[in-house]
Amino acid sequence: MEQLKFNFPIPDGYVVRFVAYITVKGKRLYAKAYGKRAWPILVKA
Repeated sequence: MEQLKFNFPIPDGYVVRFVAYITVKGKRLYAKAYGKRAWPILVKA
């Protein structure tokens, strides 16, 4: 599988985690419903 390219730089001290769902305004959005395998999020290392 090919590495995905991001449109944003990853700051020092952060790592990218991939999660199956995110919660926005109290609603849970599943990546699968949007044709994705996972959502990328930044997390402090």
